[in-house]
Amino acid sequence: MEINYQLQGLDLENLRRHLSLRQRQQTGGTIRRLGGWVFIGFAVWFVMRLDRQENANAYHYLIWLLPVALFFVSRIWLSIWQRSKYGQRWLQQYAGNYQLNLTPAGVSYQTPDGRISFYAWPEIAGFEVSAADLYLYLRRDVAIPIPCPVLGNTTDVDEFTEKIRDYWSSHPDNAGKTLPAMAPTPQVIQLSALAGNLLQATRLAFFMNYEPRSFRVSLGIFLQLLLLNLLCIGIVDYVDAMPAPEFNIYGLNKFGITTLLMLGGTAIIGNLTLRREHTLRLLVIISASQIVIHTVYFSSWLAAEHWWPDVPQLLLGLYVAAAVWTLAAVFGVLRRLYPQPAPSLLFLLSIYAFFTLSLNGLLPSYRLYYPAEAEDDSAEYEAANRLDVEDVFYRQPELLNEELAALHYQRPGKTDLYFVGFAGQADERVFFNDVSLARNVLDRRFNTAGRSLVLVNNADTVYNAPLANRHNLEAVLQGIAQRMDKEEDVLFLYLSSHGAQDHKLSVSFWPLRLNDLKAEDLKTMLDNVGISNRVIVVSACYSGGFLDVLKDDNTLVLTASSRDHVSYGCGDFTRFTYFGESYFAKALAKDDSFITAFEAARRLIEEREQNEALDPSGPQIDVGRNIAGILENLEVDAAEPDQSLAAELNFDQRVRQGRRFEQDATARDYEKKHVLPAMSAVMSKSLTDCLSQHDANHENFTLVADILPDGGIGNVDYQPVTNTAECFGKALGGLSLPPLPDELSRLPVFYEMVLAE
Repeated sequence: MEINYQLQGLDLENLRRHLSLRQRQQTGGTIRRLGGWVFIGFAVWFVMRLDRQENANAYHYLIWLLPVALFFVSRIWLSIWQRSKYGQRWLQQYAGNYQLNLTPAGVSYQTPDGRISFYAWPEIAGFEVSAADLYLYLRRDVAIPIPCPVLGNTTDVDEFTEKIRDYWSSHPDNAGKTLPAMAPTPQVIQLSALAGNLLQATRLAFFMNYEPRSFRVSLGIFLQLLLLNLLCIGIVDYVDAMPAPEFNIYGLNKFGITTLLMLGGTAIIGNLTLRREHTLRLLVIISASQIVIHTVYFSSWLAAEHWWPDVPQLLLGLYVAAAVWTLAAVFGVLRRLYPQPAPSLLFLLSIYAFFTLSLNGLLPSYRLYYPAEAEDDSAEYEAANRLDVEDVFYRQPELLNEELAALHYQRPGKTDLYFVGFAGQADERVFFNDVSLARNVLDRRFNTAGRSLVLVNNADTVYNAPLANRHNLEAVLQGIAQRMDKEEDVLFLYLSSHGAQDHKLSVSFWPLRLNDLKAEDLKTMLDNVGISNRVIVVSACYSGGFLDVLKDDNTLVLTASSRDHVSYGCGDFTRFTYFGESYFAKALAKDDSFITAFEAARRLIEEREQNEALDPSGPQIDVGRNIAGILENLEVDAAEPDQSLAAELNFDQRVRQGRRFEQDATARDYEKKHVLPAMSAVMSKSLTDCLSQHDANHENFTLVADILPDGGIGNVDYQPVTNTAECFGKALGGLSLPPLPDELSRLPVFYEMVLAE
């Protein structure tokens, strides 16, 4: 059925007014305008308040206010422009002859400039009959006007109206529906559509019979499915990061890029099959199916991580199963939407897999939530920003002298091991954790307690421990060389930091300006001080480049990676590096040999990298011709740690030692779990007992003590010496705690007691 008619400028102006009126009737125009002006007032108040804030960063607010301002300016300008001569002139270009053609498939519509548009009946959102015109709504603000006079008399108008309704209701997508008089107001959240799509997606995911046309399809529904999928991922990440989840904005970037890759893959599929009209339907079906599959996968993943944390192969198996399941579901969708031979469908599936799996796998893995660190980056930044650079550098000789003065001299006739840890990077705590772990393990198993020290770049220890820089390392090596038998004893030097392809070890502590450490410089230091027997461990990316420079007949060199590969585990969200954890916490904690422990650690690292689909880091080892025999003379698993260590340190040194252990990851966990609850109970009772004495002294004091491997308390001391301090000291000495972790040989602690009258 074909109709030809003409629209003049006045007809088009009436159409505009009619549509505006209907919009206001549906959405409550007065309330909407009032809400808009309230929002504008709020925005103005916000900007004025921002202007009054001291040191306010306007950029972060303007990027939000600018689009809002543009939106409201456009709405006000549009209202003025429509009533101006420019608006009337713009309407005139649409005046002329129109042609409307009704078919069982849809509506064909030709405009005066010759353009022809076709709208399938499901795209017709409403049909309104008025006294002068008929309106076919494509959406609330877009309609095709049909003047009633061009149709003839009232009977002709009624017949035309019935034909439109019959055509519309007879379309398969509109079965059981009634054509509304007005385009319905779109819902922000279409719960019924989402529920129906998820029900059909469940049938699809579990390979049950389903009908692709039963999915409700629109751009809004697709976006809502994406948000629902993002919500599922966020909930899983949040639960996994408990008890202290911290939001990670970069997780949104990863989700956004993943979505873009899915869009790219489906767009190419639609282009290749010449069925671009199915692209949005394909996206909706895949997005709904992903929610179902992700729900099952993430639930299984959380259960496996909780019940079987030591079986990483299970997590890898779940990931592979979820990927295969997703591809199988997508293959089923392609088979229904694009009738093609099986080989062609498999080719289309390979395109989808290339975009969503292969290219997506190249992206860095960011989660929406991570476990919060004890101190966040902003706190560490503020701590570093408050550093007095001049004071820090002038304190280095004093700190070095204190550390060296506390070292024991060598024991004649025995092969002593001296440990030096070097944590070069201040931005990430993992390097400090690494050297602390190494020191604790060697103190406990290889009798280095009293013969170990660490150089560390960390804002929390800067006034208690020497910096990790080249000058301090050289001074420490000279001091150790004066205390050891350079022909009989052994130096164990552990360096942990970032590495680079030019084989330099990063030495960084903003705002201090420190120089990176080269292998050649380290070799020169060791040769100059005359320490011949060496175990040198370098945990850094590309650390294999140190091996050729440092190796000799009396040196064992271990590196976390080859010269052209990265190692893993650095970052703000890991406790230890892969190498540090595998070598010290797992292998060397049980093995008596540095060499065989390395082989065990290398196997652990290789297995972990395979499970996590990482490129092999390739840890390296070089065993000097003479060093293996020398290392056999080391004492391993000394019966008891040397109890005289505390006695050889003065009170202030013991306090500083306690402050350093406050930053040790293992010590911090043990104190939080065991020491603090026990101390709280003791202090509550002691406050009553000690302060109730007739001669109780209310002067503030400091307690120091050592927690021994069996959990007992030893070497209790206090200053100033008062009867109240003595009473508290006895209460502390009576504590009985769980045994220390294997990584700790002892745990120095201190408590500053502030008493009120």
